[in-house]
Amino acid sequence: MTVINHKLTWYSRRTLEQIGSAGIVGIGTLICSAIFYVSSQVPLVTNVQSLSAELAESKAHPGLNADSLSQLPEKQLTTFHQTFLNVKAAPDVLETLHEAAVVQGVTLEQGEYHLLRNGPDKLARYQIVLPIKGDYLHLRKFLSQILTDMHYASIDSIEFQRQKASDTLLDAQVKMTVFLNEN
Repeated sequence: MTVINHKLTWYSRRTLEQIGSAGIVGIGTLICSAIFYVSSQVPLVTNVQSLSAELAESKAHPGLNADSLSQLPEKQLTTFHQTFLNVKAAPDVLETLHEAAVVQGVTLEQGEYHLLRNGPDKLARYQIVLPIKGDYLHLRKFLSQILTDMHYASIDSIEFQRQKASDTLLDAQVKMTVFLNEN
């Protein structure tokens, strides 16, 4: 075994002496190029092949042509508008607010309600100002429940007041907007 090791060492040294430092740099460049090719080009070729397959599949389905693709944003917008309650369901919004207040143990006082419609917009805004009484934890739970139950609502502002620093009950005024579908 040692004879083979000595021969291998001798051939290695001789080869390195013959190719010199320029040859070593060249071999290193070849190795780096091979690593680069495998790590970057092969995934790109795979990606191009999958995109070509998708293109062939889309050409095979005549329903997806340029006209249907241009109508896609309108369909998406229509679907988006359908996620909102209809304007006719505005009383249901008030009922949801009242039920959440009862469940969370806060008191709703007489609020202000304004339905705002913008001519070409398909969404109407129902602006609500609610005076609420309760402790901080229950107020927070109430607002959390409203935002969970009514995904089409947003809280615009909240104001808190206490009569004395030692009071646990807060007087809050919540301004919110509920977005409703005009169709």
